[in-house]
Amino acid sequence: MLKPRLLDRYIFGEILIPFFLSIAALTLVLFLQKMFRLAELVVSKGATILSTVKVLAFVMPSFLVLTLPMSFLIGTLTAFTRLCSDSEVTAMKASRVSLYNMIRPVMTFAVAVFLISAVTSLVVAPEANHALKVHLFNLVKSKAMVGIEPGVFSSTFDGMVIYVDKMKSLDDMQGIFISDERSAKEPYAIVAQRGRLIADPESLKVTLAMKQGAIYALPRDDQSYSTMAFDAGNLYLDISHALIQKNPTSRDFDEIGSFELYRELKRARAEGKPAIDIESELHKRVSIPFACLLFGLIGAPLGIRKSRSGKSAGIGLALLVFLVYYMVLAAGTNLSDTGKLSPAVAYWLPNVLMTIAALGLVIKKGQEYDFGIASRLVTLYRGLREKRKTV
Repeated sequence: MLKPRLLDRYIFGEILIPFFLSIAALTLVLFLQKMFRLAELVVSKGATILSTVKVLAFVMPSFLVLTLPMSFLIGTLTAFTRLCSDSEVTAMKASRVSLYNMIRPVMTFAVAVFLISAVTSLVVAPEANHALKVHLFNLVKSKAMVGIEPGVFSSTFDGMVIYVDKMKSLDDMQGIFISDERSAKEPYAIVAQRGRLIADPESLKVTLAMKQGAIYALPRDDQSYSTMAFDAGNLYLDISHALIQKNPTSRDFDEIGSFELYRELKRARAEGKPAIDIESELHKRVSIPFACLLFGLIGAPLGIRKSRSGKSAGIGLALLVFLVYYMVLAAGTNLSDTGKLSPAVAYWLPNVLMTIAALGLVIKKGQEYDFGIASRLVTLYRGLREKRKTV
């Protein structure tokens, strides 16, 4: 019989390599979504390489919250699929090593990944999100992030197109045209003779102050047209969306520390104010890292199956499990946003379903039970036929 410590180290080593390879691959995929804008910062807007590296560092914790659970599932499934395809699982069982002994090092690994993911989600990610916003604001002040150039239509800010005819600096712009489609139902255009960009370091807000202009709304019919002239007007530009897409319903809660956010929740409940957004953010920060424990529990028995397809089958199966998990999570989140489901149910329902599936698989594989209904019906049918023949 294999020694427990030797077995633990062996399985631990089998999971370790695909785990880190998955983190690198998945993080790279997420970075590719931002790579073009990061390249634009360096090439066309004059940002330094160091500033771009800082942006990547501040974005990393948010990516890790997603990639850690998925990478651990891929690592576990890949490891046990390989062990099963090479008949090592059969050899372990022959040496009186049960599935529960095989799961022990997996769950030790799962606890470690859970702790890292929880600290990242609860502590590191909010601080990094806030640091990112401050860094983007400093880039705006250094004129590297704005992307406004004379004679060029700029779409740096989501839902807006800005055109400036002449510009000596961000404090002296002439011939401003803005198409604002952030509200799909009521888009409008702004024309102004002059304008300048104002950066407020306290509120981290950037405002385009315009003079001698007009606002043109979309015509409701062929006979009516709405326009409004102004001598002076301000337009707020959301710099946080220039590189990082955020949930519009979060109200920047993802930048607040978890303990402070919990105090905000208690204060809102005491004052009778709606707190569904705060509840959703807190449940999200805890429920996703908790999935690491469940993925470890379900990965081992799910990887032990009759297959000769090797490691690729483990990766494909892990992606399928993760897809189902996030489909249930997305559906619950949408129901929570519409008020049809509480945030607690929405964010913990996938974990509950995953727990039931994991325990069922562990019992089935650990005790060699057959839960297949079809096979039992076939056995029952054959038994009835044998009885009829004897009669």
